[in-house]
Amino acid sequence: MNRHVDGLENVTVMTTALVVRLEQEFSIDMEELRRVGWASASAELPRDEFDQDSFYLVVRQSRRPCAMVRITVGPKSPLLAWSGGCAPLPSNPTVAELTRAVVAPPVRRLGLYRLAMLETMLRLETLEVSVATAAIELEFPGRSFLRQLGFFDVGTPLLVDDRPRQGTLVQCIRLNLGPEKYAQWLALREYQLAHLLEHGYRVDSDLA
Repeated sequence: MNRHVDGLENVTVMTTALVVRLEQEFSIDMEELRRVGWASASAELPRDEFDQDSFYLVVRQSRRPCAMVRITVGPKSPLLAWSGGCAPLPSNPTVAELTRAVVAPPVRRLGLYRLAMLETMLRLETLEVSVATAAIELEFPGRSFLRQLGFFDVGTPLLVDDRPRQGTLVQCIRLNLGPEKYAQWLALREYQLAHLLEHGYRVDSDLA
């Protein structure tokens, strides 16, 4: 798709489409994204026991996934499994646990993690959940962004075996969904869409 550059009516710039959808099948190409996107992932274990029972917010470029977030609705809980039951987080059908977020190396630093998280948050209501949980490493660069979304720390840092890694120090976080947050998320999303367009990426999202 072409777009006009401000002040240059006869000049067009090609944009690359990013297709954003909520998917239910963990496909082979999503498995490959996880393998290449996680430096610590092993070729032997790109999948785990929660993949077949989760949803996925997927960003695709030329039909191939370039960013995604796994959404597991309770009572299943990767974080409880990885922590041996020690994670101080709720786990029931009203809770969506967000794990295994990944962005392909060639498209990092464009804001695709932010886009994927915003698209995820704005879709959680359709899954009939009222709480979102996750865990982040202490030096995670997106920590301030997650606070901006409304996440807050729960408990103290703990060690988890987020296979194939072992002994990863993380901070559990939680967000209580509510209508007062949606206007803020929508505004942040509009900013992110404009940012991506300025970098040549047009977002095709089915978000209602």
